[in-house]
Amino acid sequence: MYFGGGCVKYYIASDEKNLKQVRSLIKKLTSKGFTCVNGGNLIADDETNQIADGIGEYEKKGIEEADFMLIFLTAGKGNLYELGYALSLNKKIIVYSPEKDNYHINKKSIFHNLPEVTICSGTFYKLVKLIHTLSPEGSEKNDSLPLK
Repeated sequence: MYFGGGCVKYYIASDEKNLKQVRSLIKKLTSKGFTCVNGGNLIADDETNQIADGIGEYEKKGIEEADFMLIFLTAGKGNLYELGYALSLNKKIIVYSPEKDNYHINKKSIFHNLPEVTICSGTFYKLVKLIHTLSPEGSEKNDSLPLK
């Protein structure tokens, strides 16, 4: 998949209990040239990261602006709304979990089976390698790693 020139932007959805891992992932992806459109909310200290008026519009705009969505499992109920909105905008979606157990049939959404959704489990390295195929440079080098 090729997005054209420029920086590849992504929106990340996750649960608060994954915040430490999500922050680490955002830093890793930023170092690889990717931009998290809602990273300001996730990187900020917990004391300053309170839900404010207008947060829904901010998140909605982030999904619209992103080239793809990354859902970091386990994610809260809200990620299903985010997923639905991203699907309605025809965004590519990567559902990621460090542990394969999160993909047990009783734990995943039926939407995870759609062709726009790619599932990835394992290390950050494996995820970054998959995401790199979304970038202009990665697409030109390696079209053999399709996103489903």
